[in-house]
Amino acid sequence: MHQGRCTLSDTGGVILNTHVREVGGIPVVELEGEIDLSTSPVFKETVYGVIESGKIDVIIDLNALEFMDSTGLGVLVAALKKTSMEGGSIRLICNKRNILKVFTVTGLDKVFSIYDNLQRCLQA
Repeated sequence: MHQGRCTLSDTGGVILNTHVREVGGIPVVELEGEIDLSTSPVFKETVYGVIESGKIDVIIDLNALEFMDSTGLGVLVAALKKTSMEGGSIRLICNKRNILKVFTVTGLDKVFSIYDNLQRCLQA
């Protein structure tokens, strides 16, 4: 569906790769690398592109992320609002302790449905 790459090696080696595939008709946005102020526009463009194509139920796989700051959370919250207004949802896949901690500390673990793998996410 869509692939993106943001490589900013001149600013400390920040890299974000995005890939979108469909599983059972549901788009799965796979992220690899880091989401921060410099890479969040690529993340936003990818997720919004999926939603604007008419897909309102979206799975976002965070398992290959090494880091995510508040700008990444902002994109996720905005995407959740956007899909919720249309009757859809954003489901997350994450089993990495450091990324899960960001959700726990901010209370967003109560807002998002978070699963440890794709299989469990699809069964929900």
